[in-house]
Amino acid sequence: MPIYTSPFTGTVVQPTDVSYYELNFSANVELFWPAVVNPQQVPAARIIDATPSTSNLVISLPAANQGALGTDILIRNLGADDFTVEDFDGTGSVLVEVGKSKYFYLSDNTTTAGVWQNVEFGAGTSSADAASLAGAGLVALAGKLNTTQNIVEVSSPPTITDASRASTFLWTSGNDTVNLPTSTSLTAGWFIAFRNAGNGTLIFTPQGTSLINGNAELSVNPSESGFIIFQQSTGDFFTVGLAIPSNVTFTSATYDVDSIVGNTFSLVSYAPIIQTYVALSGTRATQLDVVLPATTQLYVLVNSTGQPSYTITFQVSGSLQTPISLADGGVALVLSDGNFLYVISQTTTTTFLAINGSAAAPSFSFISDSNTGMYLVGTSVLGLSANSTQMLELDNSNVLSPQVSTPATFNAGLIGGGTF
Repeated sequence: MPIYTSPFTGTVVQPTDVSYYELNFSANVELFWPAVVNPQQVPAARIIDATPSTSNLVISLPAANQGALGTDILIRNLGADDFTVEDFDGTGSVLVEVGKSKYFYLSDNTTTAGVWQNVEFGAGTSSADAASLAGAGLVALAGKLNTTQNIVEVSSPPTITDASRASTFLWTSGNDTVNLPTSTSLTAGWFIAFRNAGNGTLIFTPQGTSLINGNAELSVNPSESGFIIFQQSTGDFFTVGLAIPSNVTFTSATYDVDSIVGNTFSLVSYAPIIQTYVALSGTRATQLDVVLPATTQLYVLVNSTGQPSYTITFQVSGSLQTPISLADGGVALVLSDGNFLYVISQTTTTTFLAINGSAAAPSFSFISDSNTGMYLVGTSVLGLSANSTQMLELDNSNVLSPQVSTPATFNAGLIGGGTF
């Protein structure tokens, strides 16, 4: 093939070329001179960024006798596998390792194979180099650093450290507390992500004097998620992406106890605030036990079954508390703290029902003196207390022998010598 020399510079005049080509290949590739290449073929561009998708692949150089001396090609390996570059005849193979670049130039074009000289260039950005640079929250993909999240599924409180940076903790259990690292153990820019996929409240607690969102702890309810970010200048934490609790919306639902299979009815995944229980067919033969989620909530519970034998019990999931009972016709206002249920008030359609109370905390007392009032001592036994001490007991548990007793001195002002 004739060689043309520039009269101005004295260098070889090369044929029209393609300056750059991005080559993504999964099978062996043959290069063709740009002057003769068709749209289905790969041109021998001056610079080729090659990304193999598997190992042991081969790139074949174009026929040397169709090219001018001094023609050059820079081939760079951006993939995760080595590949081989061969001459047109399949000889003189050169390995191009991951992250390396090989510069080929034609020094003899008398045969189809020709003589291709090659020079290894220094490694540029590659998957190997990126992998060595990748720290927490980063991963090497195709020779480049990409962000990533390490998902950690936990059902018991994990030990979170500086090495937990960029981890996402997926909580799958009930109520519990997770301690955040001390501020002195963390490096700048530290953060974690979280999601409560469990059935209870998850509490994050900073250590020492550190705060989170200005508070001593952060409560995360089921289905809530976000990021916890460490602010090195203050030693405190704040959240991003955690929704601000919205105004309370009263949800309600009505359940037919006769259509519920089994003795237990779980509302762990969704528990409306107002729950009304009815009996449409009157066929239920056993008590119904309702399980509520381990979250902070206020409930209005209504037993409108119309069946005296249909007692419904309520208990927080995982709680060891004795379930509270609601008989037919009962309406109860109940507070859940995520562990226990507290009956604020319980009534029927015609009667107000208070909690039993005690001498120290009577059911009926006063704002200015909560230790004085009336309470239930036991079945059919009424007590009156003052200053946390029982002063009078009305006992009609035996209707044939009703008793009125007091530990105090009885003063009768209208009776002579009236001290008893």
